[in-house]
Amino acid sequence: MANSADSEAFRPPDNLPPGSTLWSRWLFNLRPWLDLQSASIRHPLIPWLQACRGQILEVGCGAQPYRHYLSDQCVYRGLDWTGAPEHFNYSTQETEWYQGDRFPIETGWAEHLFHTEVLEHVWDTAGFLAECQRVLRPGGTLFFTIPFQARYHYIPFDYWRLTPASLERLLQEAGFHEIQVRPRGTDITVLAYKLISVVYRAVLSRRPVPTLAGLACLPLFCAGLILGHVSLRWGWGSEDDTLGYVVTAIAPGAP
Repeated sequence: MANSADSEAFRPPDNLPPGSTLWSRWLFNLRPWLDLQSASIRHPLIPWLQACRGQILEVGCGAQPYRHYLSDQCVYRGLDWTGAPEHFNYSTQETEWYQGDRFPIETGWAEHLFHTEVLEHVWDTAGFLAECQRVLRPGGTLFFTIPFQARYHYIPFDYWRLTPASLERLLQEAGFHEIQVRPRGTDITVLAYKLISVVYRAVLSRRPVPTLAGLACLPLFCAGLILGHVSLRWGWGSEDDTLGYVVTAIAPGAP
């Protein structure tokens, strides 16, 4: 097994909100151009958030990087695990904390609920989705993303790579319906993502030979970025091998 400390050393920077300075906003907008995983999340997430109205809950909210996309007609609450500041290196004001079991949210409070790249870090996936269903109003909407082809990350709290069949079954057992599982990219996107990751790791290795080799491969890095974004935009390749999935579902009962 790869050394976990070495693996985490090459994790991309934390996903932070845009902030108030021109520099921080520039970095926030640059990230999806350099990070195919981030691009594949934001593309479907942003229009969904912008269409939301009413009470919305984000579970595993982290630094709340997407909150600013919501309209003034939304009432936002962010929820996260009490161990996140220690293990995931973030803590944000206005976040509500929980122990990893029952959400401290009233039953039926949320009209919408979302989480991004969270479910792979949850050991009790069935219990977690049951809680998502409990706090949603009848007919409320669920949106989440989950990786499929992604590196081992936030070690050792990275447990699952779930298929569309397993996601659909878990959601059905939690009571959800109108379930849609859509791929984030294709095998070509995955190829580009792996190429970018190898060059990124080499450049940052702090060892002369790998660093020089990585720098020599920067044209491949750029070619990978272009290929990855083109495959994301136009769906080139096979969707049976993908970066991850975008999942939407509806809570049981009439709205």
